[in-house]
Amino acid sequence: MFHFLTSGTVVYLQSSLLAQFDFLSHGFCTRQGGVSSDPFSSLNVSAKEGDGEDNVSRNREIIAASFGFASPRLILANQVHGDIFHVPANLDFQGTGVFPECDAFMTRESGFVLGIKTADCVPVLLVDGKKKIISAIHAGWRGTALAIAAKGVREMQRQWGSHGEDIWAAIGPSIGPCCYEVDETTRREFIAAESGVDPFKPSKNKDRWMLDLISANRLQLQNEGVPPHQIDTADICTCCDGKRFFSYRRDGEQTGRHLNFITLREK
Repeated sequence: MFHFLTSGTVVYLQSSLLAQFDFLSHGFCTRQGGVSSDPFSSLNVSAKEGDGEDNVSRNREIIAASFGFASPRLILANQVHGDIFHVPANLDFQGTGVFPECDAFMTRESGFVLGIKTADCVPVLLVDGKKKIISAIHAGWRGTALAIAAKGVREMQRQWGSHGEDIWAAIGPSIGPCCYEVDETTRREFIAAESGVDPFKPSKNKDRWMLDLISANRLQLQNEGVPPHQIDTADICTCCDGKRFFSYRRDGEQTGRHLNFITLREK
């Protein structure tokens, strides 16, 4: 179950499944609690869409202070809508503003705050509760078609010998099947990628389909051995809730991005 909480000025969501682990901290931030003005009001963490660099930097500092980590510890993927994972190996890039091209991180080292930016795409956080491994995943429709969440489980297995039954997952706010209408071309591309799921239902409009990214990512995790009761979903549509969430589908290119993060507490 997800709960809305407030830390400082930041309104965010927390998964009760992940909150049980005292060795980590996590949050799915809303758009509330920052300094940016419309159309990026207010807790926008991306400058690519037109918000001022100073506002974005200040918003990241507000988040860091609210959750008790140093701002340079936050690393953000230069997201490319693929299925590439990056495993941070050192802290040299911190504070440089230069981030790797990927759509997911994973680590078993403290000191890294793994961050994913979203404004409709699905943020997925994974935790190996036994081996203390964490992952942050950005799953848009292309990433979901490439089964990036399932790949996260497999990468944990490959890198550190994780087992599906030891992994817990939180799937945060994203565009829901109520609002995500796509065309036949998108559906064909998705199916051709052989993601292992078919998350489409016919739309009321001809040759259009309603895409359920949330259930697709959940099912992919289950197919990799993650028990259903260890997968938490926010089931909140970012497109429907304009007061609390940014949405590319609703507002177009000039809208902000939320921060979704996970970190291992320092010993």
